[in-house]
Amino acid sequence: MNTLIDKRWFESVMALGNRVDDGQWFQKNVHITEEERDLFLNNDIENPQFLYSKRTPPPCSAEPIAQLRAEMAKDEKNAVVVDLYEHKLRKIEERSALLNALADHDDKRFYQASAQFYGKPKKKYFSYVAKQITALCKNSQEQNPVVAKRLKRIVSKIDQSDKDISADILPPLVAEGKVVASVDEVKRIFQATLDRLEIADWTVKIDSESSRSNFAVSPYSRVIHIPNQAQLLLRPKKLTDTQIMALAEHEVGVHVRRAHEGAKSPLRLLQIGLDSYQEGEEGLAGYVQQQIEGAEEFYGFDRYFAACLAIGMDGTKRDFRAVFSVMTDYYTLKYEIDDVKDVAPFRAAWDVCVRIFRGTSGKTPGAIYTKDIVYMEGNIGIWHLISDKPDIFESLFLGKFNPLLPRHVKSLQTLGILKEW
Repeated sequence: MNTLIDKRWFESVMALGNRVDDGQWFQKNVHITEEERDLFLNNDIENPQFLYSKRTPPPCSAEPIAQLRAEMAKDEKNAVVVDLYEHKLRKIEERSALLNALADHDDKRFYQASAQFYGKPKKKYFSYVAKQITALCKNSQEQNPVVAKRLKRIVSKIDQSDKDISADILPPLVAEGKVVASVDEVKRIFQATLDRLEIADWTVKIDSESSRSNFAVSPYSRVIHIPNQAQLLLRPKKLTDTQIMALAEHEVGVHVRRAHEGAKSPLRLLQIGLDSYQEGEEGLAGYVQQQIEGAEEFYGFDRYFAACLAIGMDGTKRDFRAVFSVMTDYYTLKYEIDDVKDVAPFRAAWDVCVRIFRGTSGKTPGAIYTKDIVYMEGNIGIWHLISDKPDIFESLFLGKFNPLLPRHVKSLQTLGILKEW
Protein backbone atom coordinates (compact mmCIF):
# COMPACT_ATOMS: atom_id res chain seq x y z
CA MET A 1 0.00 0.00 0.00
CA ASN A 2 2.05 2.92 -1.34
CA THR A 3 -0.63 5.48 -2.21
CA LEU A 4 -0.74 8.43 0.19
CA ILE A 5 -4.23 8.64 1.61
CA ASP A 6 -3.91 11.90 3.55
CA LYS A 7 -1.30 14.01 1.73
CA ARG A 8 -3.56 17.05 1.36
CA TRP A 9 -4.76 17.00 4.94
CA PHE A 10 -1.35 16.22 6.43
CA GLU A 11 0.20 19.36 4.97
CA SER A 12 -2.69 21.42 6.34
CA VAL A 13 -2.31 19.97 9.85
CA MET A 14 1.45 20.53 9.74
CA ALA A 15 0.77 24.20 9.01
CA LEU A 16 -1.68 24.39 11.91
CA GLY A 17 0.76 22.80 14.35
CA ASN A 18 3.34 25.62 14.04
CA ARG A 19 6.12 23.01 13.95
CA VAL A 20 6.95 23.83 17.58
CA ASP A 21 7.59 21.01 20.04
CA ASP A 22 6.37 21.98 23.51
CA GLY A 23 9.19 20.20 25.32
CA GLN A 24 11.86 21.95 23.28
CA TRP A 25 10.15 25.31 23.77
CA PHE A 26 10.20 24.82 27.54
CA GLN A 27 13.86 23.84 27.37
CA LYS A 28 14.84 26.99 25.49
CA ASN A 29 12.47 29.54 27.00
CA VAL A 30 11.92 28.57 30.63
CA HIS A 31 14.67 28.54 33.23
CA ILE A 32 15.56 29.22 36.83
CA THR A 33 18.79 31.08 37.55
CA GLU A 34 21.56 29.38 39.50
CA GLU A 35 21.31 32.11 42.11
CA GLU A 36 17.60 31.46 42.54
CA ARG A 37 18.24 27.72 42.82
CA ASP A 38 20.90 28.26 45.48
CA LEU A 39 18.63 30.57 47.47
CA PHE A 40 15.93 27.90 47.36
CA LEU A 41 18.24 25.06 48.35
CA ASN A 42 19.55 27.17 51.24
CA ASN A 43 15.96 27.80 52.36
CA ASP A 44 16.32 31.55 51.85
CA ILE A 45 13.21 31.66 49.65
CA GLU A 46 10.03 29.59 49.73
CA ASN A 47 9.80 28.84 46.01
CA PRO A 48 12.12 29.50 43.06
CA GLN A 49 11.16 31.98 40.36
CA PHE A 50 10.56 30.50 36.91
CA LEU A 51 11.65 32.92 34.18
CA TYR A 52 9.68 32.74 30.94
CA SER A 53 10.39 34.13 27.51
CA LYS A 54 8.00 36.92 26.58
CA ARG A 55 7.23 35.05 23.37
CA THR A 56 5.17 31.87 23.73
CA PRO A 57 4.39 29.44 20.89
CA PRO A 58 1.45 30.94 18.99
CA PRO A 59 -1.81 29.07 19.53
CA CYS A 60 -3.79 28.07 16.48
CA SER A 61 -6.78 30.27 15.72
CA ALA A 62 -10.21 28.75 15.30
CA GLU A 63 -10.73 29.89 11.71
CA PRO A 64 -8.22 27.64 9.88
CA ILE A 65 -9.35 24.64 11.95
CA ALA A 66 -12.97 25.29 11.01
CA GLN A 67 -11.96 25.71 7.36
CA LEU A 68 -10.06 22.42 7.35
CA ARG A 69 -13.02 20.64 8.93
CA ALA A 70 -15.33 22.02 6.26
CA GLU A 71 -12.98 20.98 3.44
CA MET A 72 -12.65 17.46 4.81
CA ALA A 73 -16.41 17.11 5.26
CA LYS A 74 -16.84 18.10 1.61
CA ASP A 75 -13.96 16.30 -0.11
CA GLU A 76 -12.72 13.37 2.01
CA LYS A 77 -14.64 10.17 1.32
CA ASN A 78 -12.75 7.91 3.72
CA ALA A 79 -14.61 8.01 7.04
CA VAL A 80 -11.63 6.58 8.95
CA VAL A 81 -9.34 9.34 7.72
CA VAL A 82 -11.95 11.97 8.64
CA ASP A 83 -12.24 10.50 12.13
CA LEU A 84 -8.47 10.38 12.70
CA TYR A 85 -8.07 13.98 11.59
CA GLU A 86 -11.04 15.16 13.64
CA HIS A 87 -9.44 13.75 16.77
CA LYS A 88 -6.14 15.39 15.82
CA LEU A 89 -7.84 18.75 15.31
CA ARG A 90 -9.43 18.49 18.75
CA LYS A 91 -5.96 17.96 20.22
CA ILE A 92 -4.71 21.04 18.37
CA GLU A 93 -7.56 23.01 19.94
CA GLU A 94 -6.70 21.65 23.39
CA ARG A 95 -3.04 22.56 22.87
CA SER A 96 -4.09 26.09 21.92
CA ALA A 97 -5.97 26.39 25.23
CA LEU A 98 -2.80 25.23 27.00
CA LEU A 99 -0.67 27.82 25.19
CA ASN A 100 -3.16 30.60 25.90
CA ALA A 101 -3.06 29.79 29.61
CA LEU A 102 0.75 29.73 29.47
CA ALA A 103 0.82 33.15 27.81
CA ASP A 104 -1.57 34.55 30.44
CA HIS A 105 0.50 33.06 33.32
CA ASP A 106 -2.69 31.53 34.66
CA ASP A 107 -1.59 28.53 36.72
CA LYS A 108 -5.01 27.05 37.39
CA ARG A 109 -6.16 27.35 33.78
CA PHE A 110 -2.83 25.93 32.61
CA TYR A 111 -3.30 22.86 34.80
CA GLN A 112 -6.89 22.39 33.62
CA ALA A 113 -5.77 22.61 29.98
CA SER A 114 -2.87 20.26 30.60
CA ALA A 115 -5.19 17.74 32.28
CA GLN A 116 -7.49 17.95 29.26
CA PHE A 117 -4.59 17.42 26.83
CA TYR A 118 -2.52 14.78 28.66
CA GLY A 119 -4.86 13.58 31.38
CA LYS A 120 -4.18 13.64 35.12
CA PRO A 121 -2.98 11.03 37.63
CA LYS A 122 -5.39 8.18 38.31
CA LYS A 123 -6.25 6.53 41.63
CA LYS A 124 -5.36 3.07 40.30
CA TYR A 125 -1.78 4.06 39.59
CA PHE A 126 -1.38 6.15 42.73
CA SER A 127 -2.51 3.12 44.71
CA TYR A 128 0.34 1.18 43.15
CA VAL A 129 2.81 4.00 43.80
CA ALA A 130 1.73 4.23 47.45
CA LYS A 131 2.18 0.47 47.86
CA GLN A 132 5.71 0.65 46.47
CA ILE A 133 6.60 3.66 48.63
CA THR A 134 5.32 1.82 51.70
CA ALA A 135 7.60 -1.13 50.89
CA LEU A 136 10.54 1.23 50.40
CA CYS A 137 9.90 2.82 53.81
CA LYS A 138 9.71 -0.60 55.47
CA ASN A 139 13.04 -1.66 53.93
CA SER A 140 14.68 1.63 54.96
CA GLN A 141 13.36 2.06 58.49
CA GLU A 142 16.56 0.85 60.13
CA GLN A 143 18.94 2.99 58.05
CA ASN A 144 16.76 6.14 57.90
CA PRO A 145 13.98 5.75 60.51
CA VAL A 146 12.98 9.43 60.65
CA VAL A 147 12.77 9.86 56.89
CA ALA A 148 11.01 6.52 56.43
CA LYS A 149 8.40 7.39 59.06
CA ARG A 150 7.82 10.83 57.55
CA LEU A 151 7.34 9.44 54.04
CA LYS A 152 5.21 6.51 55.14
CA ARG A 153 2.84 8.88 56.94
CA ILE A 154 1.98 10.50 53.59
CA VAL A 155 1.10 7.30 51.71
CA SER A 156 -0.40 5.36 54.63
CA LYS A 157 -3.85 6.89 54.10
CA ILE A 158 -4.00 5.72 50.45
CA ASP A 159 -5.88 2.53 49.54
CA GLN A 160 -3.17 0.08 48.45
CA SER A 161 -5.38 -2.95 47.82
CA ASP A 162 -5.20 -2.88 44.00
CA LYS A 163 -3.11 -5.87 42.95
CA ASP A 164 -3.40 -5.59 39.15
CA ILE A 165 0.05 -3.99 38.82
CA SER A 166 3.32 -5.61 39.84
CA ALA A 167 6.94 -4.73 39.13
CA ASP A 168 7.76 -8.45 39.10
CA ILE A 169 7.23 -8.35 35.33
CA LEU A 170 10.32 -6.15 34.88
CA PRO A 171 13.77 -7.52 33.99
CA PRO A 172 16.47 -7.38 36.70
CA LEU A 173 18.65 -4.28 36.89
CA VAL A 174 21.89 -4.64 34.94
CA ALA A 175 24.86 -3.88 37.18
CA GLU A 176 27.54 -4.13 34.51
CA GLY A 177 28.93 -1.14 32.67
CA LYS A 178 31.57 1.51 33.02
CA VAL A 179 30.82 5.12 33.94
CA VAL A 180 30.77 7.40 30.89
CA ALA A 181 32.49 10.70 31.62
CA SER A 182 32.88 11.93 28.05
CA VAL A 183 29.99 13.49 26.14
CA ASP A 184 31.76 12.54 22.91
CA GLU A 185 31.33 8.89 23.88
CA VAL A 186 27.64 9.55 24.46
CA LYS A 187 27.33 11.11 21.01
CA ARG A 188 29.14 8.16 19.42
CA ILE A 189 26.70 5.68 20.96
CA PHE A 190 23.68 7.67 19.78
CA GLN A 191 25.13 8.00 16.28
CA ALA A 192 25.82 4.26 16.16
CA THR A 193 22.14 3.62 16.93
CA LEU A 194 21.09 5.90 14.06
CA ASP A 195 23.51 4.10 11.73
CA ARG A 196 22.25 0.68 12.79
CA LEU A 197 18.68 1.69 11.95
CA GLU A 198 19.86 3.26 8.67
CA ILE A 199 18.37 6.64 9.52
CA ALA A 200 20.45 9.29 7.78
CA ASP A 201 18.33 12.45 7.96
CA TRP A 202 18.62 12.99 11.73
CA THR A 203 21.57 14.54 13.59
CA VAL A 204 22.91 14.25 17.13
CA LYS A 205 23.60 17.61 18.80
CA ILE A 206 25.42 18.38 22.04
CA ASP A 207 23.65 21.35 23.65
CA SER A 208 26.92 23.06 24.54
CA GLU A 209 25.40 26.35 25.76
CA SER A 210 22.35 24.92 27.48
CA SER A 211 21.47 23.80 30.99
CA ARG A 212 19.71 20.78 29.50
CA SER A 213 20.04 17.75 31.78
CA ASN A 214 17.83 15.35 29.84
CA PHE A 215 17.95 13.63 26.45
CA ALA A 216 15.28 14.55 23.90
CA VAL A 217 14.39 14.68 20.22
CA SER A 218 12.99 17.51 18.10
CA PRO A 219 10.68 15.89 15.52
CA TYR A 220 10.37 18.94 13.28
CA SER A 221 14.09 19.81 13.09
CA ARG A 222 15.11 16.12 13.24
CA VAL A 223 17.67 16.72 15.96
CA ILE A 224 18.57 14.49 18.91
CA HIS A 225 19.61 16.65 21.87
CA ILE A 226 22.08 15.41 24.48
CA PRO A 227 23.38 17.25 27.57
CA ASN A 228 26.80 18.86 27.48
CA GLN A 229 29.81 17.66 29.45
CA ALA A 230 29.11 19.79 32.53
CA GLN A 231 25.45 18.74 32.74
CA LEU A 232 26.39 15.12 32.22
CA LEU A 233 28.70 15.22 35.22
CA LEU A 234 26.10 17.01 37.39
CA ARG A 235 23.56 14.19 37.14
CA PRO A 236 22.60 12.77 40.58
CA LYS A 237 23.60 9.30 39.40
CA LYS A 238 26.43 8.90 36.87
CA LEU A 239 25.52 7.07 33.66
CA THR A 240 27.24 3.91 32.47
CA ASP A 241 27.78 2.88 28.86
CA THR A 242 24.98 0.33 29.30
CA GLN A 243 22.60 3.08 30.41
CA ILE A 244 23.67 5.33 27.52
CA MET A 245 22.94 2.53 25.05
CA ALA A 246 19.56 2.09 26.73
CA LEU A 247 18.84 5.82 26.42
CA ALA A 248 19.87 5.76 22.77
CA GLU A 249 17.40 2.94 22.17
CA HIS A 250 14.72 5.00 23.94
CA GLU A 251 15.31 8.22 21.99
CA VAL A 252 16.50 6.88 18.64
CA GLY A 253 15.14 3.35 18.60
CA VAL A 254 11.60 4.51 19.40
CA HIS A 255 11.04 8.27 19.04
CA VAL A 256 13.18 8.78 15.95
CA ARG A 257 12.40 5.43 14.36
CA ARG A 258 8.64 5.84 14.69
CA ALA A 259 8.79 9.30 13.11
CA HIS A 260 11.05 7.94 10.34
CA GLU A 261 8.72 5.02 9.60
CA GLY A 262 5.65 7.23 9.83
CA ALA A 263 7.11 9.49 7.13
CA LYS A 264 7.12 6.48 4.78
CA SER A 265 3.59 5.40 5.69
CA PRO A 266 0.58 5.84 3.41
CA LEU A 267 -0.94 7.69 6.38
CA ARG A 268 1.46 10.58 6.81
CA LEU A 269 -0.16 11.64 10.07
CA LEU A 270 1.80 8.78 11.65
CA GLN A 271 4.96 10.88 11.18
CA ILE A 272 3.94 13.51 13.75
CA GLY A 273 1.51 11.40 15.72
CA LEU A 274 -2.15 10.52 15.89
CA ASP A 275 -4.06 12.19 18.72
CA SER A 276 -3.07 10.97 22.19
CA TYR A 277 -0.17 8.89 20.86
CA GLN A 278 2.20 9.93 23.68
CA GLU A 279 1.12 7.30 26.21
CA GLY A 280 1.89 4.41 23.87
CA GLU A 281 5.05 5.99 22.53
CA GLU A 282 6.61 6.84 25.89
CA GLY A 283 5.52 3.49 27.28
CA LEU A 284 7.25 1.71 24.40
CA ALA A 285 10.37 3.89 24.72
CA GLY A 286 10.62 2.98 28.39
CA TYR A 287 10.07 -0.69 27.54
CA VAL A 288 12.96 -0.94 25.06
CA GLN A 289 15.21 1.00 27.43
CA GLN A 290 14.41 -1.48 30.18
CA GLN A 291 15.34 -4.41 27.90
CA ILE A 292 18.94 -3.16 27.94
CA GLU A 293 19.48 -1.74 31.42
CA GLY A 294 16.83 -3.64 33.37
CA ALA A 295 14.60 -1.89 35.90
CA GLU A 296 13.63 -1.80 39.53
CA GLU A 297 10.47 0.13 38.77
CA PHE A 298 8.19 1.10 35.89
CA TYR A 299 9.49 3.99 33.79
CA GLY A 300 8.43 7.41 35.07
CA PHE A 301 7.57 6.20 38.59
CA ASP A 302 9.30 9.15 40.30
CA ARG A 303 7.52 11.73 38.16
CA TYR A 304 4.16 10.08 38.70
CA PHE A 305 4.66 10.18 42.45
CA ALA A 306 5.61 13.87 42.29
CA ALA A 307 2.57 14.69 40.14
CA CYS A 308 0.24 12.87 42.55
CA LEU A 309 1.72 14.78 45.47
CA ALA A 310 1.33 18.11 43.69
CA ILE A 311 -2.34 17.73 42.75
CA GLY A 312 -3.16 16.40 46.22
CA MET A 313 -4.25 12.84 45.59
CA ASP A 314 -3.54 12.21 49.26
CA GLY A 315 -5.80 15.12 50.22
CA THR A 316 -3.16 17.90 50.28
CA LYS A 317 -2.34 20.00 47.21
CA ARG A 318 1.29 21.11 47.13
CA ASP A 319 3.47 23.80 45.59
CA PHE A 320 7.07 23.41 44.39
CA ARG A 321 8.59 23.58 47.88
CA ALA A 322 6.21 21.04 49.40
CA VAL A 323 6.71 18.49 46.60
CA PHE A 324 10.47 19.05 46.73
CA SER A 325 10.54 18.24 50.45
CA VAL A 326 8.72 14.94 50.01
CA MET A 327 10.73 13.95 46.94
CA THR A 328 13.98 14.66 48.80
CA ASP A 329 12.85 12.13 51.41
CA TYR A 330 11.97 9.67 48.65
CA TYR A 331 15.37 9.95 46.94
CA THR A 332 17.18 9.72 50.29
CA LEU A 333 15.62 6.30 50.77
CA LYS A 334 15.88 5.25 47.13
CA TYR A 335 19.59 6.09 46.93
CA GLU A 336 20.19 4.65 50.42
CA ILE A 337 21.74 7.91 51.61
CA ASP A 338 22.89 8.17 55.23
CA ASP A 339 25.11 11.23 54.82
CA VAL A 340 23.13 14.46 55.34
CA LYS A 341 25.69 16.32 53.23
CA ASP A 342 25.08 14.14 50.16
CA VAL A 343 23.53 16.38 47.51
CA ALA A 344 22.20 13.61 45.23
CA PRO A 345 18.67 13.54 46.74
CA PHE A 346 18.39 17.33 46.49
CA ARG A 347 19.51 17.38 42.85
CA ALA A 348 17.11 14.60 41.91
CA ALA A 349 14.20 16.26 43.75
CA TRP A 350 15.04 19.59 42.15
CA ASP A 351 15.09 18.11 38.64
CA VAL A 352 11.75 16.33 39.00
CA CYS A 353 10.05 19.42 40.47
CA VAL A 354 11.37 21.71 37.74
CA ARG A 355 9.99 19.25 35.23
CA ILE A 356 6.46 18.87 36.60
CA PHE A 357 6.00 22.55 37.53
CA ARG A 358 7.27 23.98 34.20
CA GLY A 359 4.61 26.13 32.59
CA THR A 360 3.44 27.43 35.98
CA SER A 361 4.81 29.76 38.64
CA GLY A 362 5.48 26.80 40.94
CA LYS A 363 3.66 28.69 43.68
CA THR A 364 0.10 27.50 43.11
CA PRO A 365 -0.61 24.24 44.96
CA GLY A 366 -2.02 21.65 42.59
CA ALA A 367 -1.06 23.41 39.36
CA ILE A 368 1.39 21.38 37.25
CA TYR A 369 2.21 20.30 33.69
CA THR A 370 0.79 16.76 33.58
CA LYS A 371 2.66 15.42 30.56
CA ASP A 372 4.95 13.29 32.70
CA ILE A 373 2.16 10.98 33.87
CA VAL A 374 2.03 9.30 30.44
CA TYR A 375 5.41 7.64 31.01
CA MET A 376 4.44 5.27 33.82
CA GLU A 377 0.89 4.66 32.67
CA GLY A 378 2.15 3.91 29.17
CA ASN A 379 5.02 1.74 30.38
CA ILE A 380 2.70 -0.43 32.48
CA GLY A 381 0.29 -0.72 29.55
CA ILE A 382 2.98 -1.68 27.03
CA TRP A 383 4.46 -4.31 29.35
CA HIS A 384 1.06 -5.95 29.71
CA LEU A 385 0.27 -5.65 25.98
CA ILE A 386 3.52 -7.25 24.83
CA SER A 387 3.31 -9.93 27.51
CA ASP A 388 -0.12 -10.89 26.16
CA LYS A 389 0.78 -10.48 22.45
CA PRO A 390 4.57 -10.75 21.97
CA ASP A 391 4.24 -11.24 18.20
CA ILE A 392 2.98 -7.66 17.67
CA PHE A 393 6.22 -6.01 18.87
CA GLU A 394 7.61 -5.01 15.45
CA SER A 395 4.26 -3.56 14.36
CA LEU A 396 4.51 -0.98 17.14
CA PHE A 397 7.19 0.90 15.17
CA LEU A 398 5.22 1.68 12.00
CA GLY A 399 4.56 5.24 13.15
CA LYS A 400 3.41 7.36 16.05
CA PHE A 401 0.17 5.84 17.29
CA ASN A 402 -1.04 4.55 20.65
CA PRO A 403 -1.31 0.75 20.62
CA LEU A 404 -3.02 0.97 24.01
CA LEU A 405 -5.92 2.88 22.44
CA PRO A 406 -8.32 0.45 20.70
CA ARG A 407 -9.64 3.23 18.46
CA HIS A 408 -6.16 3.74 16.97
CA VAL A 409 -5.60 0.03 16.46
CA LYS A 410 -8.98 -0.48 14.78
CA SER A 411 -8.55 2.55 12.50
CA LEU A 412 -5.11 1.45 11.29
CA GLN A 413 -6.34 -2.10 10.74
CA THR A 414 -9.30 -0.82 8.73
CA LEU A 415 -6.92 1.21 6.55
CA GLY A 416 -4.78 -1.90 5.98
CA ILE A 417 -1.73 -0.33 7.62
CA LEU A 418 -1.73 -2.56 10.69
CA LYS A 419 -2.33 -6.31 10.63
CA GLU A 420 -5.06 -7.87 12.75
CA TRP A 421 -3.85 -8.64 16.29
